[in-house]
Amino acid sequence: MTDSQSPAASAPGPPPRSRRVTAVFLAVCLLAFALIMAGLHFLGPRSAPPGMTMADLHGVADLQARFNADRGQPRLVVIFSPT
Repeated sequence: MTDSQSPAASAPGPPPRSRRVTAVFLAVCLLAFALIMAGLHFLGPRSAPPGMTMADLHGVADLQARFNADRGQPRLVVIFSPT
C-alpha cells in the first residue's frame, strides 16, 4: 500500500488561496495606513491653535507655580523622557 499524496500536499497550514487572501488583506491595510499617515502629515495643523502657548520650564518650581496658578481647571502634565 502506497500513499498517493505527496508530503507537500499533506503539510499543515492554510491552503494557498487563503494565503493569497491574507497577503492582499495585509497589503490593503498597509496602504490604508500609509494614506492616513500621509494625509495627517500634509493636511494636519502646522501650528498650535490661537490662544495656545508653550511654556518653557526651567525647574520643578516653575512647574509647580504654573500648576497651582490654574487651580480649579483641568490640568494634564505629560513628561517625556529620552531613556
